[in-house]
Amino acid sequence: MSSYATLVTCGDFGPWISKVVLDLPCEVRASEVVPAGFNVFCERFEPGGEPLMRKERGADRAVHSAGYVPVLAAYPCDERGERVAAGAHVALEVPETRLTKRIEGGVLGSRYIENRLRVTQLAPLGEGGDPVCGLVFDEPREEYVPALAGWKAGVQAAAVDGIALEYGYFEPSFEPRRANPFAPPAPVSQKAPLIVYLHGAGEGRGETQGEGPARAYTGNRVTALSQDPVQGYFGGAAWVLVPQSPTFWMDNGVEQMGRSNQSIYAPVLKALIDEFVAAHAEHVDTSRIVIAGLSNGGFMTLRMCRDYPGFFAAAAPCCAPWYDATDEDVAELAKTPLWFTHSKGDELVDPRETVLPLYAALKASGADVHCTYFDHVEDLTGRYREPDGSPKRTFNHGVWIHQFKDFCRTDMDGRNVRLDGEPVGLWEWCARVSR
Repeated sequence: MSSYATLVTCGDFGPWISKVVLDLPCEVRASEVVPAGFNVFCERFEPGGEPLMRKERGADRAVHSAGYVPVLAAYPCDERGERVAAGAHVALEVPETRLTKRIEGGVLGSRYIENRLRVTQLAPLGEGGDPVCGLVFDEPREEYVPALAGWKAGVQAAAVDGIALEYGYFEPSFEPRRANPFAPPAPVSQKAPLIVYLHGAGEGRGETQGEGPARAYTGNRVTALSQDPVQGYFGGAAWVLVPQSPTFWMDNGVEQMGRSNQSIYAPVLKALIDEFVAAHAEHVDTSRIVIAGLSNGGFMTLRMCRDYPGFFAAAAPCCAPWYDATDEDVAELAKTPLWFTHSKGDELVDPRETVLPLYAALKASGADVHCTYFDHVEDLTGRYREPDGSPKRTFNHGVWIHQFKDFCRTDMDGRNVRLDGEPVGLWEWCARVSR
């Protein structure tokens, strides 16, 4: 038996295996490698090792999630999957399908699962009179996730009310960099902004203790904040802090998903932010701390702005469930520049009960507030399509896809948001405001 590695892409709908790297006993050239020369079979298992059972759409019962995965491309590569002219590894590019997904679950709960692959060699490899035949690759060597370069994990050192949050964070590079290929390296400010991003209900720790906080920033494409163009808006360097809730951010100590607009985690989260800033005091610009979040985390974004008015330079709540805002809520929230993102027809957080009245009240109070309001949520990149070729539609609550793609650029009236007379998007706006 032979070994293989996987390369995982952090996509709009969670992380998925996009490439399988086979470790060969011989060197091969590109002319010898074809997609039809390999057969890829995948079985999915729960964290405890039992088979993952799924009832697919249209099926009458749940079955083990397993099957064959098409091979889109094949070529020689190095051990991390980078294409080379000749080498002792072969990369197999595979599509984003249910079988290649690394996370299973929904908006109210998810978990990392195990994808066990078995790749069978169908065509001979190796030039000369003694080709290699019939290899089976079923021993996983390593998993590479390029989007997690610069990401680390930690645990809150000082618990508050007996709670210590796990978190992931991205540490930016402070090395000089070129603005373009023809420009000399320019120094980067040694104090960078901090983006605090709060996950949704499905990415909390829940029953998956011991897994670590990675799901909080990979379950949805939070890793976009550590890549261009978002980092570019922040001068090429911005910290990203992603705490993970033990339950739900909306947990008020009595009910976990109610409409009280209260959270037991507000003082815990504030203490974590303060602790993180203190630990990196030489490199964090405390006048440019931005907070954002989706769904459950969108609520918590508003809760933090409500409890700590003026602390954050800007806030970007996405599909946020904040109900029956009081005059005092509005007065305190108005002290932080806000940019909402929501979609008409949101199946879980009705905008008529949440963002629309809150936005109107903030606007009437003279607050610095914007709201990008989509008619529905569909793929705007051309990558995902329906069978008839039209853009793929998804559920309207998932409007964070557009937030991470930097597609939030208009206000409620449909006009471009402007800053100093210039049209800007949500993340550029967040980067250019300061406390």
